[in-house]
Amino acid sequence: MSNKRTAGFTLIELLVVIAIIAILAAILFPVFAQARESARMTSCLSNMKQVGLSWLMYAQDYDETFPLSRAFSLNEPPELGGANGGGCDCDSNCTTNITWREETLPYVKNYGVYRCPSNPNNDQATEDRDKGFKISYGTNGVVMWGWDPLKEASLNRPAETVMLLESTWACADLGDWVARGNTPTACVWGQGFNMHRGRGGMMNWAFFDGHSKTYNLVKVFSRSGPRGAVGTTYNLIGREEDGNFSCSTENCSGSVALDQDQSSNICDFYGGGFKTQ
Repeated sequence: MSNKRTAGFTLIELLVVIAIIAILAAILFPVFAQARESARMTSCLSNMKQVGLSWLMYAQDYDETFPLSRAFSLNEPPELGGANGGGCDCDSNCTTNITWREETLPYVKNYGVYRCPSNPNNDQATEDRDKGFKISYGTNGVVMWGWDPLKEASLNRPAETVMLLESTWACADLGDWVARGNTPTACVWGQGFNMHRGRGGMMNWAFFDGHSKTYNLVKVFSRSGPRGAVGTTYNLIGREEDGNFSCSTENCSGSVALDQDQSSNICDFYGGGFKTQ
């Protein structure tokens, strides 16, 4: 009678194999996630490039004038997003707002281009009356906020001025004040600018000359040089040195804004130095 032992794994050997698989999974899964986010980020950048080109085509058809952030809005009651019967800026319940999205749609002809696949709120409607538009992109509120049309000729540095940015809010536009630590509630409002976490917090930006690029928000907000004479220093979000150092409001312009946009004053979740309470 044979007394040969059947070959097999011992419990210790199985545990070692399981441990090795777990270690490999812990190493590889984040890599896979980053690769997936990198692909989504590239898709978002391509979309932004197309929307940016639609702005340039719009300007060609309208005497070198860019579309308004908000072209039309009626007062709406509170239940529809209005404030005590007033306007409904930045509210996804708006039913009358026409923004830059609807103005440029005839040139894009595809709602999907206005949607970034990695934006956490890309299934939510924007403030547009047309709810086919989903949250993903906004205009640069520093140069586009308000109702005055922006002319190409008024831009001193079109290749170094942001036109479109990635947003997580329903707003048509977004400004640097959203990220400032010294603005009363900026860092409490939450992250308005969309960050691609898988790529170290990088973001996509479209510029007024038609090109699109990936930068960290801190780089876009950083001053191009030390405080100097009027017009000598600026940042990519559209602030320029103007010699005004006394503004104390949220949306300060010029020299004060350049100081407020420094990394030491940016909410910590954007990679700045400000720490929320």
